[in-house]
Amino acid sequence: MNTSGFGAKPAILRCGRCGRFVDWQDARLQVVCGCRPHLELPPVLVSRSLCVRSREGAGAVQARLPPGAARLLRRSVLLDDAAAFVAETDEGIAGALAWRPFDGALHILALATDPMHQRAGVGGHLVAEAELLARRQNWPRVIVTITNDNLPALYFYQRRGYRVSAILRDSFAAHTPDQKTMGFAGIPILDEIQLAKDF
Repeated sequence: MNTSGFGAKPAILRCGRCGRFVDWQDARLQVVCGCRPHLELPPVLVSRSLCVRSREGAGAVQARLPPGAARLLRRSVLLDDAAAFVAETDEGIAGALAWRPFDGALHILALATDPMHQRAGVGGHLVAEAELLARRQNWPRVIVTITNDNLPALYFYQRRGYRVSAILRDSFAAHTPDQKTMGFAGIPILDEIQLAKDF
């Protein structure tokens, strides 16, 4: 995999059936049984150092974010100022997670996985590393906020024990009153959903 390709934004998801890359708005949700194979890819190494690699990871996360998440981050925090975990394989950066301490908890700001490594456990490794850090720092919870259209993230986090802790109605729409933003599968982005995992 070409590391520079991770920062490009032509596609952020990969079809679980045919393997083609799709962009956020063209993606669709499908119900499947457990027959979809888990991809066996090279081992993942997660680095939590704030070195140049982590800064590359934070930039890679920002480049891969869906439209709503990218706008939310621009108005709330500078992703470049956040700490980052980077998942690497022998082929280069496979994913990254940006975070910050917030109100006695670890707040996941953004999580992105290279399309070539989706369904290979990269996102799970990154979230597990964030949870481990929260426990070591004696922070009682990990929080993540997503937009209402982000069905893949809602699925991903709930499967890992996160629960909906707040729904912020019209919070996204209030920051973009003059334009209607379409998100995953063409769903209008209006609200934010906060999920949390307590220890």
